[in-house]
Amino acid sequence: MKKIVVVESINDDTGMFCIDIMASESGKFSFKGFRRDQEDDSGWYPYGPQSDLIYGSYQEALDAAVKTISWLENFPSDHKS
Repeated sequence: MKKIVVVESINDDTGMFCIDIMASESGKFSFKGFRRDQEDDSGWYPYGPQSDLIYGSYQEALDAAVKTISWLENFPSDHKS
């Protein structure tokens, strides 16, 4: 089983949603959405969009996430982790 490492977690303004940009041992990247309930302290749950594709770079995965997830629309495109 290949190890997946979270390169960056990006939270929305409410702190209830986040997107993780992840890297595999093979050097490929993907993203996945999560949510949490403020009244429940048990952590983050997978939710919403995730990439079904594997991207060749962090920037490609981030660009795909920004195009897919509405609350990321104002995220700077030149952002580097």
